[in-house]
Amino acid sequence: MRARHFLRRVVDRPRRSILVAAAAAITLAATTSLTTAAWTDNEWVRSAVGVSSPGDCSTNTMFTNQSWARQLQGAVLNTDLDTVAGVSGLTVLNNGTAATPTPLSAVPVPGTTDAYVTKIPVSVLGGSPISVGLGLGVPVGGVGTYTQWARSRNSGQAHGASGLVSDQTGAVDIAGTAQGAATAPKSASISLGNIVPASLAGVTLDVGAVASSSQLDGCVMINGWPTLDTTPTVQREYGIAGLDLNAAIPAVGTLSTQGASLVGAVPTQLNALLGTGGLTTGISDGISALINPVLGGLQLGSISTTATLSAPDLTSVTALMTESMTDGIVTINLGTGTVKVNIASLAGGTLGLNGMEPNHAVVLDSAMTTAVTNRVTALLDSWKNRVLTTLTTALRSITLNANTNITLKLAGLNVATIGVKIGPSTLGQFLDGAAVAPMVTADVLGLDLGGTVAALLTPITSILLTGTNTVVKNVLNATIFNAGLVTNLGTNLQLLITPVINAVGPVLTAVRTLVAIHVNVQPDQVWPGTKPADVTAVEGEFKVSAIRVGLVDSAGLLSLKLGSSAAGPVALAIP
Repeated sequence: MRARHFLRRVVDRPRRSILVAAAAAITLAATTSLTTAAWTDNEWVRSAVGVSSPGDCSTNTMFTNQSWARQLQGAVLNTDLDTVAGVSGLTVLNNGTAATPTPLSAVPVPGTTDAYVTKIPVSVLGGSPISVGLGLGVPVGGVGTYTQWARSRNSGQAHGASGLVSDQTGAVDIAGTAQGAATAPKSASISLGNIVPASLAGVTLDVGAVASSSQLDGCVMINGWPTLDTTPTVQREYGIAGLDLNAAIPAVGTLSTQGASLVGAVPTQLNALLGTGGLTTGISDGISALINPVLGGLQLGSISTTATLSAPDLTSVTALMTESMTDGIVTINLGTGTVKVNIASLAGGTLGLNGMEPNHAVVLDSAMTTAVTNRVTALLDSWKNRVLTTLTTALRSITLNANTNITLKLAGLNVATIGVKIGPSTLGQFLDGAAVAPMVTADVLGLDLGGTVAALLTPITSILLTGTNTVVKNVLNATIFNAGLVTNLGTNLQLLITPVINAVGPVLTAVRTLVAIHVNVQPDQVWPGTKPADVTAVEGEFKVSAIRVGLVDSAGLLSLKLGSSAAGPVALAIP
């Protein structure tokens, strides 16, 4: 029989961008703003175009098929998670006649043939080693929201999906909105300190909600039927709501506690200013310098000042000692003593870590470390300025009452006294030139023959009326505001801030050296560097994991994949 000839044309084309979370709104806790969670996978795939087909790809029954979904896979603290009950995932195998799920307890999806769904039991979340190494978060909606969905049809279509996905269709639901949540949950908190305590004590990687989906249509044939297409059309999607590095930095805790102690010492320091060498001495010296040019024939006998200050309300300043501050990338929480780095935004694009090429490595390189250090510096510098501004505001509200007593001499004899009553006014009023005018009282001692002493007192009392409040303003700036108390607090805070800045870089460097992070993990695609042994797929199986986190040299201690799914292999059924 004459051989049949077919025209075959193979083209390379970019796969269509896939909207993974349709109008899924995620509330970001750091900024309290709403964003639409979506991502694309710009993977290139090959697809062959043929001129013959086996018939209707929705009704034929010519294939064996397999699909798979698993939220949590890998090893933690030398425990293979395959041995942990409840996290083994879901496999649906179609032998060409019927689809069978593993485990058999998987629930059929109503109205969808050959599709099944399983949930991760909430009891698993608190089990060791998961609780020790992973801190797997309770998903939004409570029990069983981490869905594992798979469908395998003997017409050649395979679909696996895991993570926050729809129970009915396997569609990715990264925001959890289908479960009625306002915010996306945290998928896992990987305690690096429990895994590598000597190097990363107090450091966790917090992975936000994840999801993935892999779909394959094995019914697409090429010329030369019945040979299957070796590069079939496959759609792989993944989503990661966020990835944060949280580090407990002892220097942050020290800044908080010792900073609070510095603020708590302010009332004592103010009281000390009322003694010799402080505020009262400054007022006396300032008034002495004020009247000296107009004493005429009189001499200054003695001058002394007493003063009282109302208690400052430092509540707003103390509150700043436990403040959490952020610029959207770096968050410093003084209350918890931690620094958080939003790796998804720092190392990703406008969609965070979504839309990356297959097997994209997330590397905290030296440039990122420098950027984080600069952000920490800017945040703490801004914080220190807020502390000083808030303290200044609190101190400006303090009320000052003061009395200065002056004795004047003539020919060695005490001939007059002057009393100057200052305030009551707030320190802010003195600084702003709005304090009440001082009350000046002059008394002549003994007889004043010819009114000589009284005449000499007139210019003195006059300058005291106009100049005393300026003296007080200058003394306040010298002892409390422009220099002195407020300035000293700023200097002492900086001494506590510098160790925080110096501590952040080494943590990021340790993570970069010890931990490998990859997103959109696809075993059949090119891997940068040496592929880990656990990143595998059989021939014809198209896997995708939202994220993989592993130790560089100790995969047994940590090699974790979150949000994994697979479609295939698909084969022609043997009659």
